[in-house]
Amino acid sequence: MKEQEYCLFVEVKSNIKIDMQINTLCYSIMQYFSSEAEMDDWTLLNVEAGRDLLGQRRQRVPLLAIDARVAWVASFACHGRRRGCGTCEEETIVTQYSPMAELFGPNVRAMPYDSSTFDSANGGPVTGPEQMSCDFETSCCWQNNKPPLDKLEWSTLEGTPDPEVFNRAFGTPNIPSGRFLAIASGATDSSDEAQFHSCSIACTEEPVRVSLRHWTTDGVKLQVCTREAFFDNPENAPLLNCQELPRTSSPGPTTVELSPGEFFDVVIVAYNFVSNLGAAAVDDVRVDFVPCTPTEEPGVVETPAEPVPPPAGGECEAFVCGFEGRMCAYQDLANSGLATTSWEIVQGRFRNPLTGLNNAPSGNYYVATYLLPNQRSVLRSTGDLAEERVIKFQYYKATQGIQLVVCCGPNSDICSFKTPIDVEVGDRVWKVGYVVCPAGPNQITFTAINNGANQGAVGLDDVGVYRMTGAPQDATETVC
Repeated sequence: MKEQEYCLFVEVKSNIKIDMQINTLCYSIMQYFSSEAEMDDWTLLNVEAGRDLLGQRRQRVPLLAIDARVAWVASFACHGRRRGCGTCEEETIVTQYSPMAELFGPNVRAMPYDSSTFDSANGGPVTGPEQMSCDFETSCCWQNNKPPLDKLEWSTLEGTPDPEVFNRAFGTPNIPSGRFLAIASGATDSSDEAQFHSCSIACTEEPVRVSLRHWTTDGVKLQVCTREAFFDNPENAPLLNCQELPRTSSPGPTTVELSPGEFFDVVIVAYNFVSNLGAAAVDDVRVDFVPCTPTEEPGVVETPAEPVPPPAGGECEAFVCGFEGRMCAYQDLANSGLATTSWEIVQGRFRNPLTGLNNAPSGNYYVATYLLPNQRSVLRSTGDLAEERVIKFQYYKATQGIQLVVCCGPNSDICSFKTPIDVEVGDRVWKVGYVVCPAGPNQITFTAINNGANQGAVGLDDVGVYRMTGAPQDATETVC
């Protein structure tokens, strides 16, 4: 095997200037020769920009993963140097259909995003929400994340997309107007991300509302998250409070509500570029919040003034609980080997407001647990049910990758309630869940599991026992 480097000149068949606005792109192609001098594998790389033509940094992408419609018009490749490609006696011309043209049509031009406003503000914090809005016509207080936080790069696009081409790629003829933000990529790992984050917000006691127009090709995911600003080790700074923007709500504008907090960034994340060519685009970003002066957060309540006695009756005493100052008959299994962290009785705000909870759905108290990646919490109670019953409860879970599982039955093996792993718009509220449990011995467990990369809280309140008088979700007649 003999390794040689070859240079090919590429002609882009549109007026789009890929990446660094280079009309004629030079790519480095590593060719391994067998004894018959046959070609093994090809990779295209924008040598000058250090990115491939889809904006990916420091990684090679197979030619066919970028665009299958590459046509060789000459068979001779001349040997040259990596930069500038040297001097060739003959040039091999490759006609390349631009991926951006494939997605947006021939009248759209890509250029690097201008982060000068972000740089001049030193990344924030901003003094008000007007600094966070962005229509991408000028520089905004936002920027692309740097490696190792992500592997893909957002670009600014200008020009009018072709509605027919755009509809074919994004599933809607409703196109962006003026300049907008976009990312396109060939097939990568599903976890490879393009992160675009704002200048930091110093403090807000009320929820932050983020509104934006958005488009994705089939399979590509788009989220709005938060992240602690000025993190000591940025590569370890987790994305928090992530809420997915469903493709069905495109083009929007779609509004998500993020928890209040102190010193955090808003982050727009595109990922799951697993197809041969995937893309996401956003426009008209609006961020609304009320600034505040940072205050000390209330802690966890350990000893309430007046504990509330449990309800009378066997099944009621075993399973009913409003958590008003006590866990009733429920046991926290943090020290049993079945769990790695504990549930706590809470009044008011719980933990970091970005990833925690603000208050109880009813009454003054609730129970909550805070999970780091790969942690779990288990709450359990054992007793007998006189008949088949509906166990209803209120729960709060709004962090990507965290799941609440509720089980019952003699061996706690009837697990008919599981929250989804993903988080979508509207999830940051208390919701009602239920399980149907058989008559006789029952072991009811509430298990919070974090199998994701984020950290966050799960809340639980108002566990009740209801009679089966129709559809279980409609049960309203309490046993006690």
